[in-house]
Amino acid sequence: MTSELSLFPGWPPTPDPVFFAGLALVFAGLAGEICFRRLRLPRITGYAVVGLVGGTLGLSSMLDAQTSAAIRLLIDLALGLLLFELGSRLNLKWMRANPWIIVTSGLEASLTFVAVYAVLWVFGVAPLSAVLIASISMATSPAVVIQLKNELRAEGQVTERLLALAALNSVYAVVAVKLVYGWMHQAYHSSVWVVLFHPLYLLIGSIVLAFVLAKACNLIFRKFGSQDQHAFVILIGLIMLMVALVHMLKLPNSLTLLLAGIIFRNLDERPQLWPAYFGTAGWLLAVVLFVLTSLAFRWEYVVIGGLAAAAIIVVRSIAKVVGTVAVAHQAGISYKQAVALGLSLCPMASLALVLVADTYDIYPQFDPMLKAVVMSTIVVLQLVAPLVVYWALALVGERKN
Repeated sequence: MTSELSLFPGWPPTPDPVFFAGLALVFAGLAGEICFRRLRLPRITGYAVVGLVGGTLGLSSMLDAQTSAAIRLLIDLALGLLLFELGSRLNLKWMRANPWIIVTSGLEASLTFVAVYAVLWVFGVAPLSAVLIASISMATSPAVVIQLKNELRAEGQVTERLLALAALNSVYAVVAVKLVYGWMHQAYHSSVWVVLFHPLYLLIGSIVLAFVLAKACNLIFRKFGSQDQHAFVILIGLIMLMVALVHMLKLPNSLTLLLAGIIFRNLDERPQLWPAYFGTAGWLLAVVLFVLTSLAFRWEYVVIGGLAAAAIIVVRSIAKVVGTVAVAHQAGISYKQAVALGLSLCPMASLALVLVADTYDIYPQFDPMLKAVVMSTIVVLQLVAPLVVYWALALVGERKN
């Protein structure tokens, strides 16, 4: 029999996760507007600060396992949509016409990998952890790049190359990390079958699902038109279904959605345009993504890997600038534009967080240095990198806001 007292709330009332989520969004929105309107800083900086404060106050420790799983699914959905959008902006015909863009991308990513690995070797980090961190460091945050591009209404040679290189860097990072998993399996004495075929399963499975999603999206937009709101609802539904399917099959969500966007943009003879009214939904997802990424930070990470993270931030930025400047003339941009492009590639956030989380999902006992170094790097770059991109795009006159 139900107690009469159970019909009334307990005292003090206990708020559920929805309350804290709403509170975080309110404060994030306010902080973002204060940064943008009063301090002339990127809104992203405000979102990151709110997440960092929330993590410092211990909000993330209040989440149970079920809620944490739901948050991870939300992160995958938000990041997946942004990666799909980023991939849909990548024009492969442009790259075939100017292959030096691909050369620029490959050079700056390779220099980043080598520079970060060298720094970690100096700090005595284990080789397997160093390779994983160096692989993750190649990535440029898709969420930061897209949101800053929209917020600044940036247009021009540097902005277009930034979007292209960010997409390619994301592919490099995810593929490299998944290939390193074969080494991880060997280190943890897995069977030869797992060592050889698990990385292949992740890569081939992602390509197949990406092709299926891209074909489905092309079919929908061909029937309804790319700017039809009903078609966009179906597009969001398809991406949600794909995220769920990726989780079921234990495939990399980031790679699948990014490749799907690239195929979606380039498979059709008449490339589809990304719907203009995605802006509001995309902005909300970006706010959630930035807050949750900073919320995952713990100050003890600084004690373990803070010094290495600081060194990585410096050499990573230098490597990306050197890579873009080295072939600037051949790629058709000035040295000033090349410096701005290299600096604009420095953001690293949610994608890196997801790659770290994927690694610990497979081997929870893996070296804690990986999480400490990457999370320390992320929290600094979420605060500093948007300012660098602001300045870099203003330097070349592509910032309109």
